[in-house]
Amino acid sequence: MMTGETMLRVGKVRSEEELEIVRDILDEIGANYEHVRSEPEDLYPQTAYFYVSIDVSHDADNLLSELSEKHGFDVEIL
Repeated sequence: MMTGETMLRVGKVRSEEELEIVRDILDEIGANYEHVRSEPEDLYPQTAYFYVSIDVSHDADNLLSELSEKHGFDVEIL
């Protein structure tokens, strides 16, 4: 992790399409992010971990919280 970033955990991702939804939302808010890993890597459901720039981590948390209600994701800023 680089200075100025925090970890975003998104659990209960059920498909590659749902992982893409998370990426799309991060793109929409203009976040600088990097998908670090998913656990398990090749099976679903999985938990995905992203480094997200701190300046948008609060916005990302709010937007992904909305996604958790719509898609059932378990979202947390670590």
